Amino acid sequence: MRRLNRVSELNTARSHKLELDELFGRADKMWRRGRLRDAFKLFLSAAEKGDRASQLNVGYFYDNGMGTTKSREEALRWYKLAYRRGDASAATNIGAIWRDEKSPRRALSWFQRAVKLGDDGSNLEIAIHYLRNEHNPRRAIRCLDRVLQSSRVSEAELEKAKRLRKAAERQMRRT
Repeated sequence: MRRLNRVSELNTARSHKLELDELFGRADKMWRRGRLRDAFKLFLSAAEKGDRASQLNVGYFYDNGMGTTKSREEALRWYKLAYRRGDASAATNIGAIWRDEKSPRRALSWFQRAVKLGDDGSNLEIAIHYLRNEHNPRRAIRCLDRVLQSSRVSEAELEKAKRLRKAAERQMRRT
């Protein structure tokens, strides 16, 4: 009897995962076609059923007013749900919201959380914080070196890290 219940639970979990994957796929297709309202509705449906990637995307849609009314509160709510489920990009996006709202300490905290979840690119944001807000080029260089040593960052992030590292070195020589 126990064996059958476990198999039934596994089948239910697989079925739920397939449903979420199908919703996400349809939403992504709508997004690529520019049908943002339809994409938002599909992402929202999957997000409400617990799909982490859809939660991130719902946050993004609210953050940018895509397919729905722009709402910082709703963006933060959905990003936090995705973050609590281990999504590093959600932490990065929350950090960007606080950075853009001139709340550097809050932003720094979220960028650090993103790094802990594996987003090496957030070290770039942390370095910028140390350069602009704390005027600490030494700490900035340590973060920039992490970006430069990572194989999980974009070419644009690498180029920006190189430029900022040179600027931080100049700043250190001046002090």
